[in-house]
Amino acid sequence: MKSVIIGAGTYGEVYLAYLQEAGVDVVGFLDDDPKYKGTDVRGVPVLGEVPMMETIKKTHGVDAVYCPLGNNKLRVSILKRAKACGLKTPNYIHPTVSISPDVTIGEGVYILLGSCIMPHTVIKDYVMISMNVSLAHHNVLEEGVFLSTGCNFGAGIHAHKYAYCGIASTIMTGLHELGEDCLIGAGAVVIRDVEPRAVMVGVPAKVLKIKEISKSTGGGNLNRQSFSCRRIAYRSMDVTLAS
Repeated sequence: MKSVIIGAGTYGEVYLAYLQEAGVDVVGFLDDDPKYKGTDVRGVPVLGEVPMMETIKKTHGVDAVYCPLGNNKLRVSILKRAKACGLKTPNYIHPTVSISPDVTIGEGVYILLGSCIMPHTVIKDYVMISMNVSLAHHNVLEEGVFLSTGCNFGAGIHAHKYAYCGIASTIMTGLHELGEDCLIGAGAVVIRDVEPRAVMVGVPAKVLKIKEISKSTGGGNLNRQSFSCRRIAYRSMDVTLAS
């Protein structure tokens, strides 16, 4: 199944290595950044910009899209648009991941090496889980949630859409909800429920600010959306913590 990766930066390069190791036929990248136009990444060409998804099945025989971007809303928007274009959005789960019985996993889910998922957890569509994450039991990760490297995620917690947990953050058992589009800073220890759009930092974590409601990225002009977000989304999955 011929596939493309969205984002030709360093993290796209990392996913290229993982996907090729898994036997996925990656035939190209799509990226809106002009500096990648006409270039190769590890011998794989950058075929064009993100809106090329609309024709790439016909022009290049591509069947599937992988979108390992750290900007949750942008990732979900692009993958939904890919589906609307008739493309598949497969999961990628590294072979070293430990998944217990009775775990439910949606589509377009990416889980990297060394992560452990306990029973009775639900992982919905377009979730990203990075390296060495510990995800305990009876959790629900809603659409577009992101757990960064080394996150320790306790039991019985409902993470709402687009919640972002930074590197080495700890979400303690005993709290119940992470609000939609909240952001947990690197190394933070969360001991209470988090309200929507809250930016949490420190030990124990406290509210630094409440993010403004962003404009929707669902549908519309992907080219414009990708340009506005690419410095956050294409280069590093944790750059969002600085914004």
